[in-house]
Amino acid sequence: MGGRKSHHDRDKGKGRAQASKKNVRGFARGHGAHHRHRAGKEAPRQIGTGRDRTTEGTRDRQLMRMHDDELQDLSNAERNASAGYSIEELGEAQSFGAKMEGTVAAGIVVEVRKGNFLTLMRSAPDLVSDPGAQWKEGDILRTFVRGTLQQFDLGLSSLVTPGDEIEVIVPPSQGEKELYQTSLHAILTRVLPRRSEFRRLHPSGRAIQTLAANVDRVVIVASTAEPDFRPGFVDRVLVCAAASALPASLVLNKIDLGIKDSDEELLNVYRGLNIPVYKISVTDALAPSGDFQTLRASLENHRTLLTGHSGVGKSSLLRALAPELSTDIVRTGEVSTQTGKGTHTTTHARLFKLDLGGGRTAELVDTPGVREFTPADTDRQNLWAWFPEIAKLNGQCAFGDCTHTIEKNCAVLAAVERGEIHPRRHQSYVRIYQTLPM
Repeated sequence: MGGRKSHHDRDKGKGRAQASKKNVRGFARGHGAHHRHRAGKEAPRQIGTGRDRTTEGTRDRQLMRMHDDELQDLSNAERNASAGYSIEELGEAQSFGAKMEGTVAAGIVVEVRKGNFLTLMRSAPDLVSDPGAQWKEGDILRTFVRGTLQQFDLGLSSLVTPGDEIEVIVPPSQGEKELYQTSLHAILTRVLPRRSEFRRLHPSGRAIQTLAANVDRVVIVASTAEPDFRPGFVDRVLVCAAASALPASLVLNKIDLGIKDSDEELLNVYRGLNIPVYKISVTDALAPSGDFQTLRASLENHRTLLTGHSGVGKSSLLRALAPELSTDIVRTGEVSTQTGKGTHTTTHARLFKLDLGGGRTAELVDTPGVREFTPADTDRQNLWAWFPEIAKLNGQCAFGDCTHTIEKNCAVLAAVERGEIHPRRHQSYVRIYQTLPM
């Protein structure tokens, strides 16, 4: 074995040799050596060990050491006195955080965007305590959701919707208004209970999407052509409105393009169901007269939701009702020449306040054009109740669980054959039935 050293021994010995080397000044190498020695002298400062620390300059809180059982016998005032705090100091500390948080105010959601939403401020701050407020009643502030409220946002449907009445906090800001106009914002703290809501099942089928809250009525906008009149969509919205206990009406736009006899027949069916029907055209001289003025008067002192397919003229109708609205806010589009369907011009639902003249006002919620609409507040067992012509035949079928689709001795199918129920209305019922959950 000849006394030969292994690689491990040679490396180990080499390491010991290197550790014992000294630098050219004669001092041992190592981390922090340049702090401990400098040219043979002591370092300008010693390494902190904590031994020489003092309590000089620290705040004396006059804390008393007591056992837990002794603290339980003391009142709150005695505990505060033992800690060296006065009641006045505790009161100031309690209100300090609220003052730093901001000004509590109320508002209405006017538009929901990705990551935030816009709020119409309803109450101004106390100008006595907040003379430098950067906002006033009637301003629109960008609002954010924070804290535990974020867990209620499903991603598919927002926590708030246009028409929601909310409470917010506006953080304090300083400086000129022009410099802070874009950065001024509010923070959502509470959503007040809704008196009504208009909802649909999200196209993904995984969530319920609320299109508007606290609305009084629903107006379905359709067109005679470009795109063609689609009664199936109208029937779906009518079912949703009835399930939400909201009255609905139908606006048939673009009558200057002509109305088909089959469509006119359906309009008479809707009138027979006590559904108001307005035939208008917002692109010619017919707009200021006839049904347009009747529709305009029906909107007074109400919050109305406008819904319909893309391209039927919702935005044009809104512009005709409120010419004072900017074209940057309300854009209009044309029908695609390739698909024959409308193009999206409204990307987010938005609440507008209209001036009808003479001190009369109205509120409209303009929604994006939708192509899929599945009612959210009903199911297959209850769908019949939202079709008045089918509901009046309830209990007359041979089977108690009749679906009114294919069964024999069905009173509804018999009424369709006799012409008492329009075939296209029953067709809408069957199609909605097939898309609803069990």
